[in-house]
Amino acid sequence: MKTELSLNNLYPDSSIIVKYQDDYQRSTFLKRISDFKKDPIGKNKVVFLGNSITNGLRRYSSEFDRSDIVNRGIDGDFSLAMLQRINEIIYYKPKAVFILIGINDFFTDLTMIPEVTPEFVSKNILKAAETIKNGSPKTIVYLQTILPINAQQYQDKLMKDTGYGYNWLEPNFEININEQVIETNKILRKNITFPVVDLHPLFIENNNVMNKMYSTDGIHLNKRGYLKWINKILPILNTH
Repeated sequence: MKTELSLNNLYPDSSIIVKYQDDYQRSTFLKRISDFKKDPIGKNKVVFLGNSITNGLRRYSSEFDRSDIVNRGIDGDFSLAMLQRINEIIYYKPKAVFILIGINDFFTDLTMIPEVTPEFVSKNILKAAETIKNGSPKTIVYLQTILPINAQQYQDKLMKDTGYGYNWLEPNFEININEQVIETNKILRKNITFPVVDLHPLFIENNNVMNKMYSTDGIHLNKRGYLKWINKILPILNTH
């Protein structure tokens, strides 16, 4: 029997266990969920759903010049965890949802979790979109392609800040994160149900890596990167 949504069951509680979620991710997840409870989406909104890249978009909210944008980004979030927080979106039935998730699924030693593949991640992303659409049929759900990373830029900053790096970010490591991103994006683009906002090509330089001019550390966006993203989606936003 389908559970009816009410204000009492919109958010995951603190006892939730999400597979692959480490201690840092769990802590930030629960903290942001607590914030969401205090500041619900509300009606007739546009929701940005994702990880720290989406969360950082809050710093540039004035660029949208509109008051109906709601940010649901959580630092460290990944596709399985995002699936646990869809109820709030369904309940408030926003005009549109923009999903950007997936890089944290891949940002680890993938030889230790061989089941986390482009097929696995894209399936979770599409399931999130389908769950929202089934619960809120009038909501337009946009899938944004996952951004590339610049592993060398990240490693350089990590070495400077901490004195160590990750072997799984080395160029010769057997599973390449950017290749996983590319394959996941291919699957997202092939879907015929949800419109795709293709961000990935906007941020790449040689060898499909993140262009340093758009990033603070090889993963997260700087102001120039956020403005590039915003300029891409503004024409779409203006239709809502």
